[in-house]
Formats: sequence, structure tokens, C-alpha cells
Amino acid sequence: MSTMKILTRVMTEEVEGGYRLTIETDDGQLLRVFATENQLSDLADDLDDVLGGDDADPKDLTEEEEHVSEEQPS
Repeated sequence: MSTMKILTRVMTEEVEGGYRLTIETDDGQLLRVFATENQLSDLADDLDDVLGGDDADPKDLTEEEEHVSEEQPS
């Protein structure tokens, strides 16, 4: 198994039929991959999930949930 690299940056460029992602690591290595719009959408959803994104629409909350504060008394 190869050593894990540290991500330096990700660049996205629209190309015919999809997108080119260029991923650069801290040692200067580049990885270029082609992705479809659906693949990028799935990636964005995955990243949103990992980062704790909240897609909940406030109108979907119950009245009780709308009035609950994140801070809890100690």
C-alpha cells in the first residue's frame, strides 16, 4: 500500500462531456481525472455529508423542533 499523500489543491475545469479534476499533493504530484456532472454532484453530496451539511428545510421541522435551542442548560 502506498503512503497517503496530503491534498494541496483541487482544480475543476469544464471540458467536453464533463469536467476535468486536477488533484495536487504536497509533493507536487498531479492526478487528472474525468468526471461526469452526476459524479461531481455525488461527490459534492458526499463532501456535504462529511462536513455536516444540513439540507433540512425549516418548514419540514415540527413546531417543537423549531423552538429547540442548540444550547442545553447545564
